[in-house]
Amino acid sequence: MIKLHGFPLSPNTRRALFGLEEAGLPYEFVPVDLMTAQHRTPEYKALNPTARVPVMVEGDFTLWESNAILEHLAARVPERELGPKNPTERGCISQWMFMNAAHLSPALAHIFAHTIRLPEDQRIPKLVENGRAEIERCLRPLDNHLAGKDWVIGRFTIAEISIAPSLSVAPMIGVDLSVYPNVSAWLGRIRGRAAHQKVYG
Repeated sequence: MIKLHGFPLSPNTRRALFGLEEAGLPYEFVPVDLMTAQHRTPEYKALNPTARVPVMVEGDFTLWESNAILEHLAARVPERELGPKNPTERGCISQWMFMNAAHLSPALAHIFAHTIRLPEDQRIPKLVENGRAEIERCLRPLDNHLAGKDWVIGRFTIAEISIAPSLSVAPMIGVDLSVYPNVSAWLGRIRGRAAHQKVYG
């Protein structure tokens, strides 16, 4: 049985949970309490030495980094067609997943940290400004790419599962997604999926 260790409200944890639900694989969720620094205990760091969530464990196999978990799950259930079928699809899916991991998700996290999470005396307005510029730099091309498309490569894949959880914090931090109509419609389709609704309640 797969065990997914993670913090229930973490976008990274929810990304892996979303992937597990779409893959249709049985799993057990093991909560990790970030508020009490459970992720920094020796027991948890034996599973994930980076002390981050989530981490997937199945027997002797341990895997961390949520996008790596998505790629693993897609490869395990090829009949679900969550991953690429050819090199062109692999490149396109990876392009958007890496864009999210390297640029979009960190920008959203910086804004969240420096407008909500950190005490006011520790907030850096310039990081918020830079983060908002980076979001535009990421979402404008995605919006253009999605014009006339339901999904990133024409069918639902791990590209959707990767990006959507990052954008779940957008309303909380004042990012207006309505200026990206294709992205907004795409998110609506993702949120309509049974797996997304199960993870997000």
